[in-house]
Amino acid sequence: MSEVHDARPALGMPRFPLARIAAPLCRPSPEECAEDYTWFRERLTDSDLLESTVGVKVGGTVLLAVPAGRSRSGGYLSVGTVADAVRVWAALRGRHGFPRVRLSLAVNRYTCHAVDWGPRQPWDHADRGRYFGYTPSAIDAFLHHVSSATGWTMT
Repeated sequence: MSEVHDARPALGMPRFPLARIAAPLCRPSPEECAEDYTWFRERLTDSDLLESTVGVKVGGTVLLAVPAGRSRSGGYLSVGTVADAVRVWAALRGRHGFPRVRLSLAVNRYTCHAVDWGPRQPWDHADRGRYFGYTPSAIDAFLHHVSSATGWTMT
């Protein structure tokens, strides 16, 4: 079972009332989150970032939050409710590897809300893959999938 950590703001960060509702953080075990670890390990240029991964407990599930650093400029976690988004935001705010943590609330009720960190994501798919620190082969595979699904050819 994962060890749960205090989700209070990091030292030097001002206290804020939402700290009491922050989602619990844990050190996720590779066995507990094997599918997610495998997914990231196959795509990240620098898989050593997985050693600094934070587990965020949301609704009984551990979500992996891979920090920014080295080849990775930022990241995000998708959640189903505004309350969960606020809890994840409160948990990651001020933590090393999670700069500029912010909420991205969905306008469509059929899409997920997100908690983003790092600078704003680029719009271009290839640039976004590099932003997330993915390998060139992972980016190429995604671009091929997108072009096959839409009928567009990437030139």
